[in-house]
Amino acid sequence: MKTLHIAAATLALGVFATGMVVAQSVTLPQGTTINATMDNAINTATAYEGQKFTMHVTQPYPSSALRGAYITGHVLSVTHARQGVKPELQLALDRLVLHDGSTVDISAQVTSMQQNKSENNTGHTALTAVGGMILGNMIGKTIFHTNIGGIAGLAGGALVGANAKVNFTVPAGAAIQAQLIHGVVIRRQAK
Repeated sequence: MKTLHIAAATLALGVFATGMVVAQSVTLPQGTTINATMDNAINTATAYEGQKFTMHVTQPYPSSALRGAYITGHVLSVTHARQGVKPELQLALDRLVLHDGSTVDISAQVTSMQQNKSENNTGHTALTAVGGMILGNMIGKTIFHTNIGGIAGLAGGALVGANAKVNFTVPAGAAIQAQLIHGVVIRRQAK
């Protein structure tokens, strides 16, 4: 009987030494900050709810288990820029995928996100101001028989142009910082 136990122990040790996969777990508590970079560009002009994206976890890692990991997510909500409406973008982070393929569902909120304005509003403001001046001048001279319409139109056009909001892009490679809303236990495979 002793020989059987010794043989079983030797076999188990031999399998372990040759690379048997052993499960390990890592706990990331609530409030853990995760840094990442976007793999896909997202523009508020064209983004849609449910649009998928990925981002790769970057240093400093809250745990060495996140080295080589990436996060999958989707656009939770988007507001496209328009006259008087600022663009907004909310991202949902869904899943953490470790370099060994292990996955865990996560609940995290984006706390900072690098953005680039999609367009310059100065040209639009100038064009609406000039258009307002021309229209105001025509109305002023035709209807009211005065020269003040051009000035009023210029001011009105400038206000309309300045109130036009501009979309933004979260470019590929943009720095993202997220914080875990709930802690997670990651069970990963290690050799």
